[in-house]
Amino acid sequence: MSDIQIPNISISNFKCFKEVSIDSFKKFNLIFGKNSVGKSNLLEALYLYSNMFRSDTVISSSFFQRNIPLNNNLELIFYNFDYTTPINIKTSKKELNIYPIKSLELSTLDGIYYQVENNNGETIKLPMLINNNRQMDNSFVPINNTFPINNVNVRSAILAPSLFNFYFFNDYNTSETSVKNNVVSSFDKLQNLKMDKIVVDSLKTIIPNIESIRISSEQICEADIGLDRYLPLNALGTGVYKIFNYIVSIPFIENGVLLIDEIDNGFHYSSLRNLWLSLFKACYKNNVQLFATTHSYECIKAFNDVYNEKKDEYNSNDDIQGIRIEADKKEKYKYKAIIYNNEELNNAMDNWEVR
Repeated sequence: MSDIQIPNISISNFKCFKEVSIDSFKKFNLIFGKNSVGKSNLLEALYLYSNMFRSDTVISSSFFQRNIPLNNNLELIFYNFDYTTPINIKTSKKELNIYPIKSLELSTLDGIYYQVENNNGETIKLPMLINNNRQMDNSFVPINNTFPINNVNVRSAILAPSLFNFYFFNDYNTSETSVKNNVVSSFDKLQNLKMDKIVVDSLKTIIPNIESIRISSEQICEADIGLDRYLPLNALGTGVYKIFNYIVSIPFIENGVLLIDEIDNGFHYSSLRNLWLSLFKACYKNNVQLFATTHSYECIKAFNDVYNEKKDEYNSNDDIQGIRIEADKKEKYKYKAIIYNNEELNNAMDNWEVR
């Protein structure tokens, strides 16, 4: 499809994936399968690809957000900890390779470097280093970003902005307070841009009588639902507030990509219909491609049912797919992706074990 940013993907030597490929993505992609088959790793690969022009991206996705110390752990991002083979993440549009920067000492890595092609067709090396004594030759882009993490001074290079607008939601190392602060900040920006009606319209799918949203003097998002006073949004339920969190982010990634790990986490199964109603509406309005993971049969069913109900409203008949990641029965440590289009999802819902 011409209006999506990531049409397909091939991954090799990244975390649990020796090799895996998905030939085609749709606008809405729901990824499922048993524990430890690489659902979250697939989202991380999509994240690295989206932000390939800054080499510190791997720190946030694979270490900081998972609360894993950086020291002597860079091998974790390579399949079987074997950094003699580079990581390769590519689509039919772009390609990212990640190589080790071998240590000045035995048995450790000084860092990694991204090898990408810039807009002029030149091959560029973007270093990320944890050894302050390492000097790079002239084939590398100079390091222009330094920050401490886990008592390690990390140096990285930023070549250009991300390939497209995107946002990555996951529950690693994210406090409730920081989430609420981010929501308030994002909605405040939308109000200043007079774009808050987009959020209200998306929430009408689940709160039909909502008229407006404001930020109170206590920095709380409050809704007018036709009563004699405003109500805090989180008083309407944690599910509503979590959906609101997603929705306020989507206008900032217009024509981009939204990644959500464990999308059903924290939702009662009865709320999943509301989740998909809101996400379909907001993503269609802003032309956002969605990738999400789940363990839940109920989440897959709600995803499929809501699309069947609403696809005519969006002039759509081929915008969703399910992607099941599973271990190959013939070859140990090998995984494969099985694709289910909308028709196949309709036919298969009663036959799956997805938890």
